[in-house]
Amino acid sequence: MEKSKPMELGLGELLSNPNIVNNNSFRFISRDLGVIISFAQMDSILFSTGRPYRAKESRIIRILKGEARISINLIEYKVKEPMIIISPFNSLIEIVEISEDYDFQVIVPDNNFLPIAQGGALTDSYTKHGIFILPTEEELPQIDAFFSMIWDAVHKVPFRREVVQHLIMALLYNIRYIHAKNEESTPLQLSRQEEVFRRFIGLVNEHSKRERNISFYADKLCLTPHYLSTVIREVSGQTVMQWINQAVILEAKVLLKHSDLLVFQISDELGFPNPSFFSKFFKRITGMTPAEYQKKRHT
Repeated sequence: MEKSKPMELGLGELLSNPNIVNNNSFRFISRDLGVIISFAQMDSILFSTGRPYRAKESRIIRILKGEARISINLIEYKVKEPMIIISPFNSLIEIVEISEDYDFQVIVPDNNFLPIAQGGALTDSYTKHGIFILPTEEELPQIDAFFSMIWDAVHKVPFRREVVQHLIMALLYNIRYIHAKNEESTPLQLSRQEEVFRRFIGLVNEHSKRERNISFYADKLCLTPHYLSTVIREVSGQTVMQWINQAVILEAKVLLKHSDLLVFQISDELGFPNPSFFSKFFKRITGMTPAEYQKKRHT
């Protein structure tokens, strides 16, 4: 039986599945770019808590109303209006909790759309963590103007590609200036242990589908397994294996909800020796079998 790829929140997949949105007038989408001017009014059936997604492209997210707890590449963040979030490409994103009055805007450039390397402009490519800023009241009107100009520009006929590209780049540079200013005023002094933890999480997100041995990650970080285990527990309160298992479970949830793979195929995709081992592992961590999770409704 031929395997199919899991459904991912990428521009290509979203473009080919128009029924996942109930009100298209609040979004623009092409293979190069996606812009959502109001997520709440767009009313997407994909948006639910406790249901992770694989986001193929980076995302620029502006919180308009409400607050939430979201997990990006295993790390949980509290976000609220009027925050700006930039998530790395190929991120695992999960909405843990969100207020009823939520609304936000999103800009999703294809990884090859912008005139410079997107990874360097958007995120920390070293640790694969995102950027979070809280604009001041003085900075908000400019942020609002950028989003409005981009929304207007994507609807011009013919499509003004260079205008849109450079408006997004101007927005990104503005966000980077705000981020740099905030870091100067309240510098984040990472300890050696915190730096190891951030690099470890980046490696787990990249390799956990196949690599679940502590020695693998210790070797990548040029550390002993014992030292890595000690650092991770001290910094996070969780063990190395707990972080690895959490990453594997998220990958499994994405495959279970967003693909037509059977359980034995998902077991193979994630490198388990057999489906029984995978099912027992999944139930031990989540409290339900893979089949039960597939049938569970999310809100």
